[in-house]
Amino acid sequence: MGLSLIVTAALASCSDGDVKGDPGPAGTAPAGSATFTPSISPEDLIEPLVGERRLAPDALEIDALALMPEDLPISDEDREQVAELLRSLQPLDPTLTSDHHDRWFMDNKILVERLEATSRPQVGWAALHAFTNYPQRHHSIRRTLLALGARVSPKEAEPLLAELAFTYGHFIEDRSEALLLLAEVNPETFFAGAEAHIQRQGKPKQTAPNDEFFVEGWRVACERSGRSPVPMMAQVATNYALEPYARVIAVRSLAAHADDPRASGAIRTTLVESTGNGYLRMVSAQTVLAGFPPETACELLTEVRGRESDVNFARFLDDVIQTNCR
Repeated sequence: MGLSLIVTAALASCSDGDVKGDPGPAGTAPAGSATFTPSISPEDLIEPLVGERRLAPDALEIDALALMPEDLPISDEDREQVAELLRSLQPLDPTLTSDHHDRWFMDNKILVERLEATSRPQVGWAALHAFTNYPQRHHSIRRTLLALGARVSPKEAEPLLAELAFTYGHFIEDRSEALLLLAEVNPETFFAGAEAHIQRQGKPKQTAPNDEFFVEGWRVACERSGRSPVPMMAQVATNYALEPYARVIAVRSLAAHADDPRASGAIRTTLVESTGNGYLRMVSAQTVLAGFPPETACELLTEVRGRESDVNFARFLDDVIQTNCR
């Protein structure tokens, strides 16, 4: 029996002749009758965990409070909240059943969201100090602490993010995360540091995060600051010196600006380029469909298909045209 039938039957049983009394005014329940109020709590859906919760072999039995200096001007409550998060983030034994890992993921997600929603910058200070003092190269934990500090205390986090993003010698995963966070909390500082790297015409002069982090950061910084991404993204899309996936991000970001001749010109160029990057060309074809007027998109794709020498890409275009250009 379906749920709707069960509810209907339950309501019907409540209205049968079992309940006596004055029917009362129109639109109200009879006097003395019971009301059927469906209710469910999230706790009702949580099943008990199977077996004992165990930490992974590389988990640290750390004194979380010790990662935050005693003279840091924060309350004990704020300090304990970040310490609780640190303890909760320690990885579980990978051999545990999936219910443990699901619960671990959801509990940590709720903890982070609650802390990010706070209006107390002291929580961010505590997270930033815990990040800089964390004794292990554990990307997931360090990333969570850095993001929490940046979003709750962006002013205090900005110098650290800039140092990580643009200075050789720090963990590369910390630098990658810092690029994206800096673009989010201080676009102008990001623009100043990232521009030369993105506009280069050859290999980077020093080790740096992958190009995709710079390009995605540029997109985010433009979104946050109101600056048009088209000039830079058009350059990135057609710059062979940059890593392929960075160019994919650029092409996709141009779809919303296809009415700009610089954007549409870059998309057309990547659609027909002969470097052998089939994935980029496929993304360009999808971007044409997403951003160009339907008639213009179909005309362009049909024209490219008619001149295409790559058999596989010609078949791809044929499928796209058959599906979208009827």
